[in-house]
Amino acid sequence: MPIRGKTLAATEGPEVSIIIAAWEAAGFVGRCIENALGQEGVAVEVIVVDDASEDDTYDVARAMADRDGRVTALRLGANGGPSGARNAALAVARGKWVAVLDADDRMVPRRLQRMVALAEKVGADIVLGNLAEVDETGQAIADEPFITRPDAPVRFSAAAWIAGNLRAVGGHNLGYLKPLIRRAFLTREGISYDPDLRNGEDFHLVLCCLLAGAEMWFSPDADYLYTRRGGSVSAVSAVEHITALIRADTDMLAHPALTPELRELLDARRRSLQDLRTTETVLQALKARRIGRARAALAARPRAAALVLRQLSEGLLRRLRRAAP
Repeated sequence: MPIRGKTLAATEGPEVSIIIAAWEAAGFVGRCIENALGQEGVAVEVIVVDDASEDDTYDVARAMADRDGRVTALRLGANGGPSGARNAALAVARGKWVAVLDADDRMVPRRLQRMVALAEKVGADIVLGNLAEVDETGQAIADEPFITRPDAPVRFSAAAWIAGNLRAVGGHNLGYLKPLIRRAFLTREGISYDPDLRNGEDFHLVLCCLLAGAEMWFSPDADYLYTRRGGSVSAVSAVEHITALIRADTDMLAHPALTPELRELLDARRRSLQDLRTTETVLQALKARRIGRARAALAARPRAAALVLRQLSEGLLRRLRRAAP
């Protein structure tokens, strides 16, 4: 049962439901909730779903719900990954809009106000907000925003969305951008997160919306502060997670709304993910000193060799930088 605060955010209800999937996040989820509550110019509710953590994540969220009526705390009985946690949040959300926020990230104070204003002005169902990358201390990692072009609001098509998610490793994939979505659209079309996906889940949710006719715009303001953490799911892709993404892409290829152009783009993304899976299999085998397994994986998909070499080179460069005086 969700633990809600004692008062509503506003008489007419919240304008934006901020959903936070949290796992083993006791050390930073409180700061994230406070940041979400600090959004200016828009009435919010904050829905935190503890994904069966073994630490005090739920206790932190529940204590904040007791203090502030805009916070709802839920706890899953079994770990469902970010998709399962976000679906649980969507099931109780009341806002006109839904905004996704990761438990270790933050937003600048008027981010949602600007995104809602843009959506209402152009009639968008989804707005993708730009981001700035920061380290675990909150210090900026790069001088430029994550996406440097375009530098003005622009409509994104389904083709642009898939093409912007083709890079298997590194690069500035559009899938990192956190969306603001019209909740009525999700409800009407029956769209939710794929529960089998443990990373890359936003890509498929947004693509389902676009294929159902959603209008999506991009906001260039880098007002989402994305935390780069060592060892995070975003930084290290488990082979089983990549396999789930390949399955989801394969299933999506049968969608009746896909044009030949979109199907070709999506199939290219699937092949890229297959290369990535081979690369991760090879790297894990090499780390375990299972040379035969690495050789067999590469022989089964030789086109992944360039990606394997790239990953090995980047890993060596990182070691050299750390060793440098």
